[in-house]
Amino acid sequence: MKPIQTAMLNVDAHLHRVEAEVAVQMQRLFGRCPELVGFTVQDLATARDLIDWSNDNDRSGEKTRLFATDIGFSATVSWERVDAVCTLIGTAISDVVSEEPEAFEVLCGRTFARTLH
Repeated sequence: MKPIQTAMLNVDAHLHRVEAEVAVQMQRLFGRCPELVGFTVQDLATARDLIDWSNDNDRSGEKTRLFATDIGFSATVSWERVDAVCTLIGTAISDVVSEEPEAFEVLCGRTFARTLH
């Protein structure tokens, strides 16, 4: 096998491991939040057009960040529960990206939804 083919296989294998880790984290999240139906992960840098920055004076040192949008619930939940679920989503995203930095690209722009059987 040529070196370039070997390198590509290694990249593909690593990407599959990252995808698997993302899937595990999301399964855990949905397991902990039975009322959570789904959400989308976006990159703050690409969502600037959607955000009113009028109150934000200094963004010069800002790093690229992921955040959850379009969070859906199957039933009415309290604001406290919404806050708790948002925190759990943020923790799941943060955990997977800190373990596998390549997960940033895997997560960005994806919608995660509960699988119903």
